[in-house]
Amino acid sequence: MKKWIVTFVIIVVMLGCDNRSTDPEDRLWSWVHVYDGSNLIHNEVLDEIDDSTFVTLDLLDGSQCTLGKYVNIFYPVIPTEDEDEIDRDYIILAEKEDYFTRYYHCSYQDTIIIDAVNGFSPIASSMICGTLFTTNHYPLPNQLFYVLQDSNIVCNITTNRFGHFSSDSLGFGNYQIIEEEYCEEWFFSDFNVTSFYDDYFISIFEMDLKPNIYLYPTDNIKINISISFPNGGKVTTSIPDYGSGWNDLFVDPSGKINDEYSYLFYESIHPDFYQYKQGWLVKREDLESFFTKNLAETGFTGQEIIDFTDYWIPILKDYPYYAIYPQYNEQLDRIIQFQFSKEPDNILRLIYTIKGLQDNNLVLQGPEIPKFKREGFVVAEWGVIRKFENTIGLK
Repeated sequence: MKKWIVTFVIIVVMLGCDNRSTDPEDRLWSWVHVYDGSNLIHNEVLDEIDDSTFVTLDLLDGSQCTLGKYVNIFYPVIPTEDEDEIDRDYIILAEKEDYFTRYYHCSYQDTIIIDAVNGFSPIASSMICGTLFTTNHYPLPNQLFYVLQDSNIVCNITTNRFGHFSSDSLGFGNYQIIEEEYCEEWFFSDFNVTSFYDDYFISIFEMDLKPNIYLYPTDNIKINISISFPNGGKVTTSIPDYGSGWNDLFVDPSGKINDEYSYLFYESIHPDFYQYKQGWLVKREDLESFFTKNLAETGFTGQEIIDFTDYWIPILKDYPYYAIYPQYNEQLDRIIQFQFSKEPDNILRLIYTIKGLQDNNLVLQGPEIPKFKREGFVVAEWGVIRKFENTIGLK
């Protein structure tokens, strides 16, 4: 009964303390309430200026709780004149000595509720413990990581649903850490253990699978094409061989390259800066008709669409539903950029980030497909990023 009374008091106090503004200029606000038992000890409005700021609270038992505040802003696929963002995550990383750091988050017009007494899990004494986060402050739950030293695997660690781990196989030292599904050196992150507890922020890379680049000049041309990665990355596979760039390519107006290839093929690894707010939820049996229609609406034609469906439809068969997030020119230019010795008149880029799902409960905002003109020297690229159901950062 006492527990229910305390819960009721917290709810009443919470509802009475928001003083939420209805001013349109304040609609991006959010709130955080911190309770010490049934006592509201901290109440503040969160806004963009709170990114990378901290506040330390004194608790009734003499201990302290530190709130690290972070803001991730999500932009629309196609920016509009009226709104330059579609959502934001307010993130609180709450820390107490001898306890695992706890992750909290909400979107704007929501409230983060933190129980400073019962909301934390104690660390295991005399063991190396920590919490794994991505570099944009999302936890990495329910994942297996290999820990390496001098290129040799010394142990593995598995995180729980909060991103917490404990290990009796690790000691102090400088290591590298890598997700189980990746083994290439590029995916390593530094993992330096200097205390029994720490929070670790590691880079999470994605592999861009089978992008095809189609070239349609108006006349026969010789062209050099290179790929750069503004935030890090590299080409891992290519046809023809990429080397230091595709140089002295001969391309005719039909799109034939060096009298041999119908497109340039490559795969790459790079940081995940994709958008996950706008997309479509599609049944497995509807994928082929969806992609055929969607690619055509985006501006792809004929053999480009056939190449996509022939390759990807047989692969996407493991889940009953798929969340499909389109990444158009603007998103992709932040991650993968092309340089041409002869500039195209129009460039069409579309990478689908695809996440397999077991149910259809996800609600997504429908994207606006950008307009594209197939005029002059045209370059068209499609590709796929595959996600699994437990991928972090997706909501």
